[in-house]
Amino acid sequence: MKKYLSEKEFLKLKETFTSLLISEVKLIDKVIKYISNSKGKMIRPCLVINTAKTIGNITEKNYLVASLVEMIHLATLIHDDIVDESDTRRGWPTPARLWKNKIALLIGDYIFSKSLSTIVQLNDLESIKVLSNASDRLSKGEIFQIQESKNKIMSENSYFSMIKDKTASLFSAACELSARASSKEKTDFKNFKKFGENFGIAYQIKDDLNDVISNSKILGKPTNLDVKRNTLTLPYIHCMYQLNSYERSKILKKINKLSKKNKYKEIQNILNDSKSIDYCNDKINHYLRKAFDSINDYPNKKLLISVTKSVFNEN
Repeated sequence: MKKYLSEKEFLKLKETFTSLLISEVKLIDKVIKYISNSKGKMIRPCLVINTAKTIGNITEKNYLVASLVEMIHLATLIHDDIVDESDTRRGWPTPARLWKNKIALLIGDYIFSKSLSTIVQLNDLESIKVLSNASDRLSKGEIFQIQESKNKIMSENSYFSMIKDKTASLFSAACELSARASSKEKTDFKNFKKFGENFGIAYQIKDDLNDVISNSKILGKPTNLDVKRNTLTLPYIHCMYQLNSYERSKILKKINKLSKKNKYKEIQNILNDSKSIDYCNDKINHYLRKAFDSINDYPNKKLLISVTKSVFNEN
């Protein structure tokens, strides 16, 4: 994360985040400390601070917003790991693995409850509405994904609707809330909301693509989980919808069979042959261009664009 922020900004963010989550319960503080040490690049907080820098005005509220959106993200990750029965994340054992599901679930609930009390400190009704809407969309997107996984196949329209809710909503809120903390101009709110939304869409497609083409050592988390959970993401959806219903059923059975045998290279070959991996990369670039277009008129845009490109080059 330090490469995206100055040393001063990093320390200020760390101090704010830690102070908001402190409790008088030793077990809570122990688990929170572990999670804080094992968390990744903190992309959402970095976008919050760099949004403020692009506008040209960093305030105390920006650090509050940065910590707030990271709390919501962390709570979601803890719950996701329980649902997915994941043992590791970013190379670290998950809280559920170390402290069992009950403690992990309660810690996730604690972090989310602290995010709710932190929202009040923004002292801005519109900002509270933005974050409330993002939380609703996030939950809806996660549940919709579970629902659709039972149907074995998802349309591309449904896929994009789902990732806008489950991923892009929080990125969008993070950037819009940062703009609200740094500016009074509605144009800024609108532009950075669009930036965050399109960044988030591109980020989720990249994450879904990595699940297919990367490995767990590089990502720091298990790969090929989507196909194991019958969740067909964009690489698979693009491949499937080039086929008629008979061929689609046949290839799905083949992919499921290969997955059970852990023959993931052969699955990659199927997706490569259908140009589905190229298609996903084209979509990622399309949404990144839309994100950059929304901040095109800002003199300080180069920093945020540079941070964005670094994030996507690393993932």
